[in-house]
Amino acid sequence: MWEIITRIADLVGILTFIIFIATLLLFRYRTARYRKNLEKRKGGKPVALVISLKKDENIKRLAEQFLKENKTEMPIEEIDEEGVSLELLPQLRKKIIETKRKINDIGAKEVHLFYQGPVAFAFFIADTLNNWIPVYIYHLNKEKGYECWGLLTETLERQATENFIKEITKSG
Repeated sequence: MWEIITRIADLVGILTFIIFIATLLLFRYRTARYRKNLEKRKGGKPVALVISLKKDENIKRLAEQFLKENKTEMPIEEIDEEGVSLELLPQLRKKIIETKRKINDIGAKEVHLFYQGPVAFAFFIADTLNNWIPVYIYHLNKEKGYECWGLLTETLERQATENFIKEITKSG
């Protein structure tokens, strides 16, 4: 009887050791991947994300004009749709996630979001881009053009946002 219990205990010990080693390797792999992504971001550049969701209107030109006036060069990723509806919502959300992955692969260190569309959909965008990399939100002021209103997640870097806005308004 004790011999059977001893063999079971040995077997459980071996299985526990195998699980421990597998977990250790998994954590090592994830840590290496995380470090690689961090290193990629150190040399990363800002990326502009332009999302136009109104029929017959595209804001890419306005975003390009704003960046040019502020002597800021960055690649632009664009999502342009002829409106949004409840039926198109899942497909559009998938496009945003795909674009987020593409921006991740580029190794962007921050995103500058220019958006035109329904306010309700802006919540889906915020949900998708939240807790990622710094995402600066731009508002189209009809008289002045675009202006930075701050970070998507204000708790990340409130002071950095305030400094960024000061820099933008000084150069303007």
